[in-house]
Amino acid sequence: MPFITRFRVPGRGQPALRLQSGDHYWGICYPDPDEPIVIAGFGEAAMLAADVLDLPVHHEVVVLLDERRQVTALLLDPPCEIGLLVGHAELPGLDAPFCQTMCIVVNAEVYFGPPRDADRRGYHALRRAHMAQGLQLLDVVLTNGDTVRSLAIGCDPDPVWFDEFDPLPQQWTATRDPAA
Repeated sequence: MPFITRFRVPGRGQPALRLQSGDHYWGICYPDPDEPIVIAGFGEAAMLAADVLDLPVHHEVVVLLDERRQVTALLLDPPCEIGLLVGHAELPGLDAPFCQTMCIVVNAEVYFGPPRDADRRGYHALRRAHMAQGLQLLDVVLTNGDTVRSLAIGCDPDPVWFDEFDPLPQQWTATRDPAA
């Protein structure tokens, strides 16, 4: 897989769908199916965290991914109940299935050293909530625009980023013949 220096974040400028829940405005972006965004490792997660700053987001992006870690949607500043219970939410325009999530917290206080107790508790609580919905929380990524920090790497003794991951579909790798 070639190294991608920059993702093409969908909907630069405006989300595909602008939504309102009560007095809370939020949006959903869908990636271009011809230019998929695959989060194979923490490097790609950090690049995506930097790129979402170009979107109209103030606090948080919930990234929905399929089993091959291909982004199916980006939820921009979703209401708390959507971010927490995303596995049970009926999201408009979302046709592609997802089984993994990643949260990107923008304009966050990014600090050095071990994670604070509140961040550790929050990360594990969100991870348990997503597991109860049949979802795998890959990470909670904090960024302030200059620095990116992974709570999974800081809080989890065995973060998913250190597992071997092949982003290519099984049928492609099984049928690929280098001599052909």
